[in-house]
Amino acid sequence: MRKPCLGTKPWKMALAGAALVALAGCQTPPGSRGGAGAAAASAPAASPQPTGPQHAIADNRQALDLRVFLADTRSRPGWTPVPLKPSGMLYVRPDAVIGRGDLIGIQSATDQKGDGVLVLILGDEGLRKLREATAANPGLRLALVVGHTMLAAPGYAAPITQQQLAFGVGSARNAELAARSVAGVDAAPPAGGF
Repeated sequence: MRKPCLGTKPWKMALAGAALVALAGCQTPPGSRGGAGAAAASAPAASPQPTGPQHAIADNRQALDLRVFLADTRSRPGWTPVPLKPSGMLYVRPDAVIGRGDLIGIQSATDQKGDGVLVLILGDEGLRKLREATAANPGLRLALVVGHTMLAAPGYAAPITQQQLAFGVGSARNAELAARSVAGVDAAPPAGGF
């Protein structure tokens, strides 16, 4: 498994409701379990509305890597500390639970408020790995990393059991850029990032 890339290019953080390059909108404040946490295991009634085509995941040299890590707001031995802006710390387990190879598709969508949502469509093996990891580690967070950018880190309350995993990523444009970048459609996002 690969470790999160924290070397030459710092992770850009984002919280629900703000731009992805500023940690202010795709994640609830440390210690909270509401807000964007619902996006990781959304209920059928709150399912996102697709805004872009579903992109297949295939071998493509231009595609950005996608990984999902377990994360926590409390320090854990061996986990990588990632500073949150404007303050706080997130601790990320260095080995990814799932990666781009565990997806069979990816799609941009919007929630009921019109905010962007990135929907990961998991293959059977990816779903098995995610279900086992979230069952063995209840009440943590799932850190979504595309390329070198952490887009979201919502909490989850129960093991993930759905084939589609949705992450709030700020705007509909961010969701579409991320979906296209991971699928390798139109290469990478603009130089300024998501």
